[in-house]
Amino acid sequence: MGSRWTRLVLVSLVLLGLQTTVLNDMRPFNVMIPVMLLFAVTAGTLYGSEIGAISGLIIGVMYDCVLSTPLGLASLVFGAAAYTAGLLPFFVREPTWWTRAITIGIVGAVGELAFPLAQSMVGLSGRFQAHVFVVVAFVVVVGMLVAPLLLPVCRWTLKESLVG
Repeated sequence: MGSRWTRLVLVSLVLLGLQTTVLNDMRPFNVMIPVMLLFAVTAGTLYGSEIGAISGLIIGVMYDCVLSTPLGLASLVFGAAAYTAGLLPFFVREPTWWTRAITIGIVGAVGELAFPLAQSMVGLSGRFQAHVFVVVAFVVVVGMLVAPLLLPVCRWTLKESLVG
């Protein structure tokens, strides 16, 4: 597995399986944990906007394949969220693990809010309801709690490998 992108696809396949099986049935507060979105945002916080956006697009296309929304909608949202998370070094000179965790939680929640907005832009019924406040609060908290697990996995997945 010499390429970071090969590792990204393989790790994302595992996360996609987790997202569509276990996490789909386990919904605390009637909210699904968006582990795919949080992984894309983690890539942005660790490796910057460019790598984050590419990772978000790849992860989003994989997630699009199991959704009933138009192909590319989740990849657009995931790519934009990961790109936004990659702007962290512009605001914090040397990010620590806890500033990355806060960023993952907040940008993950913004990405979760952007998905109904993107759905409404393409004509689907993506409306904001009163439940959106619970979703945002839950994604912020879960994003901060899951970040210490996602950070080392993402570091291993996207590390630059020297081949040859």
